[in-house]
Order: sequence, then structure tokens, then C-alpha cells
Amino acid sequence: MSSLARMLSIFDLFGPASPVLSADEIIARLKTSRPTGYRYVRELVATGLLVRAPGGYSLGPRIIELDWLIRRHDPVLTASRSAVRELAARTGCNVTQMGMYGERIVTIHHEPGPEPLEISFDRGRPMPLFRGAPSRAIVAFLPRARLERLYRTHLGELTAAQRRAGFEKLFEQMQAVRRAGYAVSLGELDADKVGIAAPVFRRDRSVAGSVCLAMTRVRYDTANQDLLVNRLLETAARVGERLEPLDGQAGSRRNGERAGRLHAKA
Repeated sequence: MSSLARMLSIFDLFGPASPVLSADEIIARLKTSRPTGYRYVRELVATGLLVRAPGGYSLGPRIIELDWLIRRHDPVLTASRSAVRELAARTGCNVTQMGMYGERIVTIHHEPGPEPLEISFDRGRPMPLFRGAPSRAIVAFLPRARLERLYRTHLGELTAAQRRAGFEKLFEQMQAVRRAGYAVSLGELDADKVGIAAPVFRRDRSVAGSVCLAMTRVRYDTANQDLLVNRLLETAARVGERLEPLDGQAGSRRNGERAGRLHAKA
């Protein structure tokens, strides 16, 4: 691990149970020398990424600035903003969006519906990888090898029932989500709340994240569920049409195919 990567890994030490850490706690958890640990802390404070707080250090204002930039200019949010607002208005549900970054699934946006609804997984909170409709709508469309790797690496995130059932059962459940094209969760993340989520694909058909309708169980039981699903799938497709592949390979492939056709005509 490079020195920079090691310094940035300090941010992984902060969480709901540890919003403030002393320099000694950071050094101990990072398992680095005191001179190196203090240097890391000084440099992060100088850039505004950490700030002094009673009892130690907390995340700094520079992170708030960066979050503002992401909210305004993130490609996924830019591509989906109007479609997601329209979905919330047409369905009367709250809408959440998830993105997958490496081995994490994170809430990137929460669009409130006409009726207030309190949900636990608002913007910035990591999602369980294998629980809840928003996550299952993503991991179900990963290649089997990658899904199994995530399963083996994150056994601690599994419920006791999921561990007992094993990977093959989980894979079977994910295949059912793939066939349906969406996932439904009943009270898995918040009691008495229902989520219906659909994957969002980039133009090269790689999965970028998901869009989820969140509602009370009463609303779900009395709603036209087929209509909700159809509108959700339409929105996910609209968002995906505007997302370019990350590596540009699809564009290169299209250019190559176009050149081949022109060569054939010549």
C-alpha cells in the first residue's frame, strides 16, 4: 500500500460509533509509527479533510465542499435528476438511488415523495450488500464469479439464515431477481417499509446502481403494484440510456464496427 493510500485509509476509521478520534487512536488503529501518524493527521488537517474537535479530530469541511460538487455534477445524478423527481411525483413514493463503488453499495440520493417517509439509508450511508431490494437489484446482475467473491469476502454482512443456506441458495435467489428484472424487500431494512428496486445499466450493460421506490407496507398492499413496477423500470431504463461506459470500450467498439462497415462498402 502506498503512503498516500495508507494516509487516506484514515477515513475508514471514522463511523457512527467513532465520529471523533484522537491522534493516538488513529495511530493505534492504523498500526503505524507515531511520527508517521502525526504527519498524516497534520497533512489532513492542513487540507481541511480533518478538523480539530473536542476529544480529537473529526471529518473536515473540505468533505462537505466535495459532497456539494458531487451533488451538482456527479454524472449519474446529472443523468437521473429529472427522471427521479418525476418518478417520485407520479408514484407518490420516496425514491432512493444506489451506486456501486468497488465492493460498496452507497445511497447517493434520496428524493422525498409527496408524503414524508423516514428511512434509515439516506444519502452517504453504505447499504448491506445482500439485504434489501436496492442492493439485490445490483448484485443480482454481477457475474457469478464476482458475486461469489463478494459473498466470501463479506460473510460478516450475511444474516445467520443466509450463512446457513450457503452461496448456492443466494445465487439461486439472485437468479430469480434477474429473471424478474427487479427486487422487492418487505421490512428487511426498516420495519413496516417496502422497497421495490430496479437495476440501472450503463450503455455497455454493466450495472451502475439501482433506483428504488420506498413506501409503507400499507401503501404497498393497497397500491397498483404492477403500475409501480412498470414506472420504476421505465425510469431505470431512461437513466441508463444516458450513462456512458466507464472505460469507453463500448464507444471504441462502435467506432470499430462503423469503420468495418465503411471498409466493406469501399
